[in-house]
Amino acid sequence: MFCGNRLNPGRQGVKYSVERGRPPWPKRPLDSGFTLLEILLVLALVAGAGFSLMVRLPLHYDSRNLAAASTRLMEELRDARQAAMAENVWYEVRFFPDTNTYQITRMGIRVKDIALPAGIKMLNRPPYLRFYATGIPDQGVTIALGTVNGKEQRKVIVAGVSGRIRTE
Repeated sequence: MFCGNRLNPGRQGVKYSVERGRPPWPKRPLDSGFTLLEILLVLALVAGAGFSLMVRLPLHYDSRNLAAASTRLMEELRDARQAAMAENVWYEVRFFPDTNTYQITRMGIRVKDIALPAGIKMLNRPPYLRFYATGIPDQGVTIALGTVNGKEQRKVIVAGVSGRIRTE
C-alpha cells in the first residue's frame, strides 16, 4: 500500500503513526493543563464539601465525647476490678468532680490519673469506689456523666452484689 504526504512521501493519507499510536505532530504546551474554569469548579466543590463537614461536626462533638468518656470510665473500672482479682489486692477509684478527673489507686498507691474530655463533667458520683480481691465492690453506685450544657447524660452503673459494670 502506497502512502505519502509532503513531510513523509511514503506515508500519505495516514493521520497518525500506527506504530507509535500517537499523532505525528508534537503536543503544544498550550494544549496541556487545566482551564481557569475547571480549576474554579474543583475549588468550589472542595470548599462546599469542607463547609458542609464543618457545619455538621460541632453538632455531634459533645455527644461523641460523652460516649467516649463513659466507655473509658467503664473500661477503667473493669480493669481495676480485674486487676484486684488477679493480684489479690484491693483497688480504689477516687473521683474529683472539681477538676473533672478520677484516680485509680492500688492499695492506696496512685496508679493513674484520668481526665474527662473537654465539655464533659461528673453529675453525681461517690467519693470513691473500692474493689476487693474477690472483685466485689464495697458499694453499688451509679456514676453520671453529662455535657456541660446539660443536654445529654450517660450513666455508668456498678452492681453492688455481683460487681457487674455497664453503661446506660
